[in-house]
Amino acid sequence: MRLICSLLTAALALVASAPAAAQQGVTDTEIVVGCSNSFSGPLAFTGEQLTKFGIDLYFKGVNDAGGIHGRKVRTVYYDDGYRPQDAVANTKKLVEQDKVFAILSSQGTAPVAATVDYLEENRVPLLFPYQGSTVTRGKKYVLNGMTLYDRQARMMVDYLVGQRKLKSFAAIYQDDEYGRAFLGPFEKELGRHGLKLAAAEPVKRGATDVSAQIAKLQVAKPQVTFLVLTPGPGAQALKERQKIGWTETLMVSSGPLTDERFLGLAGEAAEGTEGLSLWPDPLTSDLPGVRAYREALQKFAPKAEPNRYALHGYFAAMVFTEGAKRAGKSLTREGLMTALTSIKAFESGILPPISIGSDLEPLKQGFWVRMEKGRFKPLTDWLKSE
Repeated sequence: MRLICSLLTAALALVASAPAAAQQGVTDTEIVVGCSNSFSGPLAFTGEQLTKFGIDLYFKGVNDAGGIHGRKVRTVYYDDGYRPQDAVANTKKLVEQDKVFAILSSQGTAPVAATVDYLEENRVPLLFPYQGSTVTRGKKYVLNGMTLYDRQARMMVDYLVGQRKLKSFAAIYQDDEYGRAFLGPFEKELGRHGLKLAAAEPVKRGATDVSAQIAKLQVAKPQVTFLVLTPGPGAQALKERQKIGWTETLMVSSGPLTDERFLGLAGEAAEGTEGLSLWPDPLTSDLPGVRAYREALQKFAPKAEPNRYALHGYFAAMVFTEGAKRAGKSLTREGLMTALTSIKAFESGILPPISIGSDLEPLKQGFWVRMEKGRFKPLTDWLKSE
C-alpha cells in the first residue's frame, strides 16, 4: 500500500510539473497566422496589398528585430477569389491543416460572413477583417478592423443631411451580403431624418453592365446616389452616368470604392465623387506612422506604391504585434484577446489614438473626401459615429 501511495505521489508530481499543452500555431520560435483572401477576381489588388505589402511588410520589420518575445511571425495565405465557398474551404485548411494561431485581415463581407461562425466555434481569433458588415459584431473572438457599415452610414447621412442639407437619396448596390449590409443602415439613418431612399437599384455580383440601373436612377432625380459596388461595376456606373450627361446627382462612394486607384478606373468620370475615407492619404500624409509605412515600403518593396489597403494590413499587423507583446511569453488565444482589450489610447501614428473595449470595435471614425484631379481632397476633420 505504501508503495502504491509513493507511486501515485510521484505520478501526480510529474503531472504538476509538466508544461501546459502548447497553443496551436505557437512554438518556441514562431507564431503562425494567415487568412483566405482575394488574389484573383474583382478584389485581387486589394488582397495582395492587404497581405503582401501590408501585413508582411510590418512583420518583416518585427522579425528582423528579433520577433515577438523571440518568436518570428510566419504567414500563410490562400486565394478565394471573393467566393464565399472557397473562403470556407481555405479557412478550414488554415485552422485544421496549417494549424494557424489566428486569422488576420481576411477580406470581403460575403467571405467573412461565411467563415465567422466556424472561427468563433473553434475559438480562433479573427483580427482586423477587411469588411464592415455587422455580422462580426458581438463575437468573442473577432476584433473588427473597419468602422462598421452602420457607423459609416450614420456619419455619411448625418454629414450629407445635417451639414450639406441634402434631402433626396438613391443607391446602386451589389445584390449580396455586402450591398445589403450598407443598404439597410442607409435606410435606417435616412429614416432618423424623416427621409427615404427615392430608388435603390441592385447589381448582381460580377456584372459589368449597369446602364439600365443608372437610367432608372436618373428618372428618380436624387440629389445623392450612393455607390455600394466593387471596383469594376463602380467604374462602369460613373462612366455610364457621364455618358448620359447626368450631372445633377452627387455620386458618393463607399467601401472599397473610397480609394483613388479604384475610382481611377473610371478616369475623368470619377472627378467630383465624394465619400467617407477611413485612412489618411498613404502617399502624402506626414503622420509619423504613415511615414514609417512608406519608409518600410521603400526598403522592402521599392516598386510598390503606397495605398490604403496596404496601410490597413500594416496597421492590423501593428496592433496584433502590440497585443501579442502584452500577452507575454506564454502566448495563447485567450491571452491575446484579453491583452488586446487592455489597449487604451494606443498611438499608431496613423489613426487617432485607439482604445479596444469589450465591444471589440476600435475604429469608429472617418473623414469626408472629394476626388479632385485623381486624388482625394479632405473636406472635414475626423467625424465620429457616436
